[in-house]
Amino acid sequence: MSHQDAPDAGATLQVSDTLEAIRRRPERFLPADEPLALAIVSLLLETALRQGVAPLTMRAGEGFRAIGADRDWLWREEGGEPYVFDHLVPLPGPVQNSFRGEILLTAFAPFWAAVTQGRVVYRSSARFDDARVLQAAAGMGAFVVVVAEAAQASAL
Repeated sequence: MSHQDAPDAGATLQVSDTLEAIRRRPERFLPADEPLALAIVSLLLETALRQGVAPLTMRAGEGFRAIGADRDWLWREEGGEPYVFDHLVPLPGPVQNSFRGEILLTAFAPFWAAVTQGRVVYRSSARFDDARVLQAAAGMGAFVVVVAEAAQASAL
């Protein structure tokens, strides 16, 4: 078959939504032997560490996992990657087959919130108690991400 006779690849190739592709194959992105919130916070920890964020604080509480730092590394840093919540973005540095963890918040977290300087600045759902999230974030640093455990998502 000559090049001219080949079927048009554009007619059969479909570019899928990144989030939907991740949700269809969670086993490619999440370890099967860890609770969901732990897996997400673990990848957020690696993301923060690879960006030089330290010190970091981790906490497991009743129905949640949290990671805190003295600065916001997710999306508001100058020069920060704007698409970390809906695209696979590689981790900085010479790490093969790696990606930043923020996309897992969007793809899988039943609920998550970001707290800056003692106030909730983002929440993935309006159905939670701000006081509970602030309690979970207390004493963890100037910037905290709180992720609900799957079975406890309604508790926040």
